[in-house]
Amino acid sequence: MENASNTKAKVKIKVEPGTIGTRVDDIDSTMDLRFSKPIDEAMLALFETIQDTKLSPADALREECMTRVSQTLKRAQGSLANKDRQALDELAQDLSHCALKIGAAQMLSSAIEIQGLARIGEFTLASELLGRMEVELVQVRSHYK
Repeated sequence: MENASNTKAKVKIKVEPGTIGTRVDDIDSTMDLRFSKPIDEAMLALFETIQDTKLSPADALREECMTRVSQTLKRAQGSLANKDRQALDELAQDLSHCALKIGAAQMLSSAIEIQGLARIGEFTLASELLGRMEVELVQVRSHYK
C-alpha cells in the first residue's frame, strides 16, 4: 500500500511579486491604490484617539516622525546597496509605523510593499518604492505646512 504523500504529485510553483500561483489559474494580487491626498484624515484621527503620548503636541510628533522617515529612507538605501534583506525588512516596519502616526496612507502602503519585497529579496522594486516614498514624504510635508 502506497503512502498518501507518495501518491500526490509534487508541484513546484515559482511565486512572482504580484501573483499567487494556484492550480486553478494565476490571481493578480497587486493593488493599484489611488489616494486623493497624501494624508488619510480618518486614519490619522483614529491613531490620535489611541495614541498614548501626552508629552508632545501633535505637530511636534508629526515633525519628529517625518524626520525619522527621512533618516530611515537613507538607511534603507544603504541596506539596498548591501542587499541586506533583514535590515530592509526592519526599516520598512519602522517606516510603516511612522507613516501610520502621521496619517500618510500612501507611505504606509509603500512601506508595507517594501517589507514584502525585502522578505523575498526583490531589491530592484524595493528601490523604486523607496524613491516613491521620498516623493510621498515631500507631499506629506507640504500638506502640513
